[in-house]
Amino acid sequence: MRLRYYADSDIREHHEHVLQLLRTLHDNHGIVVEIDRIDEQHGPITEFPGEMRASTPEDIYERDLKRNRALNQSIEPTPSEGFKRYGKFDIAGNIALVDDEGTVQWASTLPGYADGYGPGVEDRTAMDFLEDIATPPSNRVCVECLHLLDGDERFCPNCGAELR
Repeated sequence: MRLRYYADSDIREHHEHVLQLLRTLHDNHGIVVEIDRIDEQHGPITEFPGEMRASTPEDIYERDLKRNRALNQSIEPTPSEGFKRYGKFDIAGNIALVDDEGTVQWASTLPGYADGYGPGVEDRTAMDFLEDIATPPSNRVCVECLHLLDGDERFCPNCGAELR
């Protein structure tokens, strides 16, 4: 599994914080990180430990989000509701978990600068997700196998690793 950042977040400070968290995850946990730059707003990204590529929102939507059964089962709202609102793509600033075959298994539906929406998701943003797994101990993701958890588990359902 690897983490993918759909850059750039609208707010420079949030964008830089995401980059710092991705570097931390790579350096401290050996997690593979990558960037799909779909909305370059904040200048060049230097000394990034993973792959970077330029993409368009349309290409990202077609490749990662559209007709993705795994993603449909793991997020709410559906990708078409969450990332293509009223015919306009809203992907920049979000984070995705990608399996070894290149399929997005989970994606944040709110960029790091969003306030959340609706009951129970007021604080579920890309930034919250990254901070949860970058700051030990992680209570949302088993770092060993990167399987998404709901936050209540004491053991990873995939490998049995104890979550502290």
